[in-house]
Amino acid sequence: MATVTPTFKWAQSRSKVFVTIQLTNIDDLKHSISDKSFAFTGVRGPKKYELKFEMPHAVDPKASKYVPGRHPRFDIAKADSKIFWTRLCSDKRRFKNFCKVDFDKWKDEDELYDEEEEDDSKEEEKKTGEVSAMGVPPSLGGMTQEGIEKLMSEVKLKKGKIDEDPDSDDDPLSDLEA
Repeated sequence: MATVTPTFKWAQSRSKVFVTIQLTNIDDLKHSISDKSFAFTGVRGPKKYELKFEMPHAVDPKASKYVPGRHPRFDIAKADSKIFWTRLCSDKRRFKNFCKVDFDKWKDEDELYDEEEEDDSKEEEKKTGEVSAMGVPPSLGGMTQEGIEKLMSEVKLKKGKIDEDPDSDDDPLSDLEA
């Protein structure tokens, strides 16, 4: 049985690297994660799939985990969360036709390190517990809750005036000349 390299996607967060194997219905799945290497093998139908590579930075194998699902996913814990990974594999050319970026999970370097500020604002919102009936925080884009309500009432008034005006599009069309 010949081995085939599966297509896989990767992304990262501040503390983890996500690797998703793009295969379904895998039998005999095996994987191993060490300080700087990753290995995956599995069988699907008559084909055996294998993926092995060295990572450019150290990881924490004990904090890493396999997440079962439609596509096998591995949440690999970074040893140093301050390091932004520019690539998943040490050899950037080896898997260039198989390795894709998982844009559903991807965050750029500036987004990763802006998370602290976002987390602080979310924590502040949780502490105050103030959220309007629409699920909007009391201060949206510099507007207070009263400002939002005033704006919404103005929109309703304008909409009422528009609905009262006859619509010229509702007039019957004259016969067109051929």
